[in-house]
Amino acid sequence: MSSRRPKAYPLDATRARAMALQAQGLRGDAPYGRGIDGARRALEHLGYVQIDTIAVVERAHHHVWWSRVPDYRPEWTDELVLTGGAYEYWSHAASYLPMRDFRYSLPRMRHHAKELHWAEDSPELQRALKRVRRIISDRGPVRARDFEEGEPTRKGAWGSGKIERRALHELWMRGVLMIASRGGFEKYYDLRERVLPPGVDVSLPRPNEVADFLIHRTLRAHGLAREAEMHYMQRGAFAATIRERLARAVKRGEIVAVQVESSSKPAYAYPAALEEALPEATTAARVLSPFDNAVIQRERLRWLFGFDYQIECYVPAPKRRYGHFTLPVLWGDRFAARLEAKAHRAKSTLEVTRIWPEPGFEKNTTLRQALREELEKFATFNGCAHLTGPAIS
Repeated sequence: MSSRRPKAYPLDATRARAMALQAQGLRGDAPYGRGIDGARRALEHLGYVQIDTIAVVERAHHHVWWSRVPDYRPEWTDELVLTGGAYEYWSHAASYLPMRDFRYSLPRMRHHAKELHWAEDSPELQRALKRVRRIISDRGPVRARDFEEGEPTRKGAWGSGKIERRALHELWMRGVLMIASRGGFEKYYDLRERVLPPGVDVSLPRPNEVADFLIHRTLRAHGLAREAEMHYMQRGAFAATIRERLARAVKRGEIVAVQVESSSKPAYAYPAALEEALPEATTAARVLSPFDNAVIQRERLRWLFGFDYQIECYVPAPKRRYGHFTLPVLWGDRFAARLEAKAHRAKSTLEVTRIWPEPGFEKNTTLRQALREELEKFATFNGCAHLTGPAIS
């Protein structure tokens, strides 16, 4: 098949940003509805919600859902898993994924049956893999902490904990184990056949099927996307197939190549998305998670929104440009600021220590008022009755 690029139709950046935000569920109120059904629909539309352990403010996965489902409650994630609507696995990081998409995790599981994900191979690890699987098969769901504490009736019989913790992760990456539930933030692992709901498709998808799935998931969730964004963090495994399937879809008129004025590379969209009448941009501000689906691809943020963003909790303090854990602020169709906040839950107070407006937004009083209103809602979401800090005084 020819590798020549198809003709790309011009698309102004304002329309492109509106398409992206509409597809992400960040324009309008409750685009997926409310309640746990709204949370399930949001997950199915977005394709995944990343799990993160940082708790400076409410954890990232809860934050992502709350940004799209106004009455979202954190306990719904457990309920979605327990009722078979979602499962935990690796997307570009550990994530909640819709159960209906389970078979598209199988290629990665098969890959990690041959190649370890995080651990270094050793005879000790191989023995631990067999031992952990046998214990779970005999006993049922276990936590990593169970190995550290030892079997209650035979103290020390399970091992020291560290090697078993690695074995649990590798068996999970292989799909031998699934996360059956959580107790707080602790994971309970069990055999896949005891967790997976009946009727779930477990047939291994062909490369063409995976490529089509990744293309569709990206365009559905993002409105438009460049080719590299469709195999983001897929280890390059499906890049060539995606390129081939994209060219085929464009030739058939199923997908349209577009040239956004802010990008030197073509993007792609469904024809219907280009024709859709979009609502006016909201005047409300939104405080997003650093791991939000709309911002996680930093290069996409730069070419589409002109927003150069990095979470700096992993950057040594002397090299940080901004704060330890800054949150991006969306206003209309632009990322207008970033801010640093911390939830002091024992004091029921959300502290906003600093706000950094983007160039051109420094003296915008309308933005400042909209952000104040959003921060009051964000404080409530974080279980805080009070909003304080030098940045909002």
